[in-house]
Amino acid sequence: MNVLVLGANGLFGGKTVIRLLRDPEVECVVSMIHESPVKEWVMKSVRKYKDKFHTIRGDISELEDILNAIKTYSIDSIVNWAFQMPGIAEFNPRFSTKVNALGMCNFFEAARLMGISRVVYASTAGVYGPQSEYGDREVTEDDYLHPGSGYALMKQYAEILAQQYSELYNLKPTGLRIVVGYGHGRRITGPVLNKWLSEMISLAAVGIPFSIDMDGTNQAALVSSDDVAELTRILLHLPSSPHPAYNVGGPPTSLKEVAGVVKGYLPNTSIQFGNQPPPDMKAHGIPYKVSMARVKEDLNYTLLSLEEAVLIHINDARLEAGLEPIK
Repeated sequence: MNVLVLGANGLFGGKTVIRLLRDPEVECVVSMIHESPVKEWVMKSVRKYKDKFHTIRGDISELEDILNAIKTYSIDSIVNWAFQMPGIAEFNPRFSTKVNALGMCNFFEAARLMGISRVVYASTAGVYGPQSEYGDREVTEDDYLHPGSGYALMKQYAEILAQQYSELYNLKPTGLRIVVGYGHGRRITGPVLNKWLSEMISLAAVGIPFSIDMDGTNQAALVSSDDVAELTRILLHLPSSPHPAYNVGGPPTSLKEVAGVVKGYLPNTSIQFGNQPPPDMKAHGIPYKVSMARVKEDLNYTLLSLEEAVLIHINDARLEAGLEPIK
């Protein structure tokens, strides 16, 4: 299997590269990069597999660049993690539209033109809208969608494109509706949960204090970048997935609960919360209760425990800093 990973310099893309390179059935992994190179700590993680990993310069908003990467390395599967995230996309709407809408269409079109049927791409639980649309229950993939932001709308558009390319051209796309993803190297601006979550663990890992004004009680359905990467690897080994999209997010978990796990590994770390209550997200944002029953039934996959995921995150941060891993 030769895999092209678009967006390999991002959180999910980097971890996907690592998981794929460790897979003995994967012969070649290619990252198409536009500006930022693949992170150095990611390269450290796969140093022994360097002969299987290649980078090629390209822009996802240019169809010819994707076609060139596919032809150059005889690619037979493609993953698209290239997306302008909330907190960044709002400040450059034209560029985010080129990446998030046109880039996604180019991704599917390149697969069609080059005869590649197996593709995996990023969607989001944001397509559902806020938790208030569904009451106090888990949201399932069969629920009606209520995207409430430009970012979420473009993710829904990606799912529409996936359906069209499936029906018209026999592509086999699978979308992952990720809730709050975290991991070392998360790049998000502003006071948002996934930024705090990733920063808190990464800073604690290298002995840097962390503090916010919020009281840390805000909850979300969390998923580690390692789970996203492993699900992607599993899906690429299937000729097609039983369903076109899957929720990916664990049970509601607070920042304080994660902090407790971090302190279990690093008891001397300084993590401080303030008294400011979290914003009421029931009528805004994304769901914090999602069902992963479909993933368990179709793919026989269960998310890493919080303890397992946090330990990996800590050791990724320590790897980048040149520190020894903790057990």
